[in-house]
Amino acid sequence: MDDTLVECPYCGETYQPECEDFGEDCREEECNECGKTYLLSESFSVTHIATPDCELNGETHEYEDRSLGGGRTHPFCSKCSKCQPLNEIQEEPHA
Repeated sequence: MDDTLVECPYCGETYQPECEDFGEDCREEECNECGKTYLLSESFSVTHIATPDCELNGETHEYEDRSLGGGRTHPFCSKCSKCQPLNEIQEEPHA
């Protein structure tokens, strides 16, 4: 079983369904290879990703420079890991 392909249960022929074909109801499908009809049902999963953000709780970000590699750094909040927007970064005057 492949999570992205539909496989005919009779001959093993596989195909990638178009996303507009996805549905919650069981439906009949006909195999393009062997011509037999089978029932196809799909299941869906959801992944929840919770991320902190100081501003949502009325707190101030505590930005600290982190290495980006190649000798470059950029400020990220040490509490919630949010990247400081470029328009908020104060340029230091050049000597």
